[in-house]
Amino acid sequence: MKRALSSIVFRAAAAIVTAFALFSCAQPFEYGDGFGFIVPPEGASQDKGVRNPTELTRNVLLLYSAGHTSGIPKYLKEDIQDLMKGWLPRGTGFSNDVVLVYSHLPKTTADMAWNYSERNSPVLFRLYMGEDGNVVSDTLNVYAPETISASAGQLNEVLNYVYRSFPAKGYGMIFSSHATGYLPEGFYNDPDSYIYTDSSAAGRSLSAARPYVEPVWMREGPMVKSLGYDYARVGGVAVSDEMDLKDFAAAIPMKLDYLLFDACLMGGIEVAYELRGKCSKVGFSQAEVLAEGFDYKSLTMHLLGDDPYPQGVCEDYFLQYDVLYGNERSATVSLIDCDRLEPLAAVCRDLFSKYREGLNSIRASRVQRYYRYDCHWFYDLYDIVAEAGAEEAELAELQAALDLCVDYKAATPEFLPYSYGFTIDVFSGFSMYLPANGHLELDKYYRTLQWNKATGLVE
Repeated sequence: MKRALSSIVFRAAAAIVTAFALFSCAQPFEYGDGFGFIVPPEGASQDKGVRNPTELTRNVLLLYSAGHTSGIPKYLKEDIQDLMKGWLPRGTGFSNDVVLVYSHLPKTTADMAWNYSERNSPVLFRLYMGEDGNVVSDTLNVYAPETISASAGQLNEVLNYVYRSFPAKGYGMIFSSHATGYLPEGFYNDPDSYIYTDSSAAGRSLSAARPYVEPVWMREGPMVKSLGYDYARVGGVAVSDEMDLKDFAAAIPMKLDYLLFDACLMGGIEVAYELRGKCSKVGFSQAEVLAEGFDYKSLTMHLLGDDPYPQGVCEDYFLQYDVLYGNERSATVSLIDCDRLEPLAAVCRDLFSKYREGLNSIRASRVQRYYRYDCHWFYDLYDIVAEAGAEEAELAELQAALDLCVDYKAATPEFLPYSYGFTIDVFSGFSMYLPANGHLELDKYYRTLQWNKATGLVE
């Protein structure tokens, strides 16, 4: 992965390209589809003497928006615009909270269509309210055009920069892009061609990208956000890149107070368990996420200040869809305490062992699902155990373990009912793989996940 272009970062550039980033003491530039200004690093601030994290009360919020992809760039751009309309810290002193955005969008053509034939540069910028009351967008880094944002190497580079450059009491991240839960790269769109190999996706370069397969989310129905998915046309050939969940977790260099996924299908126990030790709270959706995603105008009010409240973001997300009708009334969400997952793993380990025969003979049609089309890799954890034959007392023990780690959960009665969707009768707050309706090569991969090592779901 290419490192930041320092010669570009600290060089003055051209004119203002966006009306909502209004003024700055530095010169604006045109990378990142119109977001940003180039300014000195934070250490140049006049109050730079206060840099000991133990003396700081501020929090840092990073939106990692990997939008050099198909289908959703305009929605991710609108998310950033909405973020700029919400509450922002006033100024950049070391006592001020920090709002950072990593944005990677395709270039646009003369007629404002997205151009995938020439890769665009990702940009990292800071948002705050200036003294005149206008929003300031100050660019910190511009990365090489060949950068793959859907890579663990790039995620690690950005997070390390944030951690080094902005000492703080706490850190949180919103990850926004396409995603496919715990599934390995390429599996969701083309499971029949998937062959398990014990290799890491971290550090994948553009030249090693996969041949393009039309994504499932491009099929008929509302546009959805489906970890990370970069898309480009290189030499006239369409290619794509994705991140592996294990590499994603390994790329996080510090423990986050919260990690919120504005992306599809991330709400599995496999995801939460892989991220324990990397974040205290994780918020995600068990099903797909409609492209509008989170309420970005209100989320800074929940995530900044003395006591960040990620549950508020999850609540706002659910409520904005639950008041709608038809397909638009479609949402699943839960907030998980990752520091309280071990009792759930212990209960599941015993139940999976005791009811092995039942697990292997479950009729998938009887279990609550969270997928559309034939992407049958996401079922409700509680319902799987119930259908496997667990007794009432055992289910009560399972529910107690779920209550311990599930801080918040909510689901609409139906999900995309007019677009090959499903009803939601059982909702535990976690999806999970169902081996009885699984895939031989996926089983091989699944055995490498921390959840399977802890519970033995797949033998």
